[in-house]
Amino acid sequence: RRNQKTNSHFSNFDDIPINLPALMRSFKIQKIVSRVGFDWPKTKQVYEKVLEELKEVRLAKTKDNIEEEIGDLLFSVVNLARHLETDPEGALRRANSKFEKRFKNLETELFNQGKNFSESSIEELERVWSIIKNR
Repeated sequence: RRNQKTNSHFSNFDDIPINLPALMRSFKIQKIVSRVGFDWPKTKQVYEKVLEELKEVRLAKTKDNIEEEIGDLLFSVVNLARHLETDPEGALRRANSKFEKRFKNLETELFNQGKNFSESSIEELERVWSIIKNR
């Protein structure tokens, strides 16, 4: 499409607010590109892309490269959520809430034992976390 008045090109992304949180912007970008036919035809391919991006994170060496690869991984995970018809914002919100609740239970458990984090080994914290997680 072209703007007749200024003869400038319109992008499919022009209607996505630039100030949206990155997760929601990613989701909207991917919905648009899917509508125009630039999408993986099978969810299996999206899973493979997520694994490929995870591998690239593991291989990244510099801080800038790690950040770039983490961004690509997050973008791919948002795409997977879209393919699985799951709201990534809601999924992350629920994961945050679940983690926060478990961590508060961990804090309470340590308090009840008269301990704090600095007095507890990572193995002990993991053991208590596992108990809390499986309640």
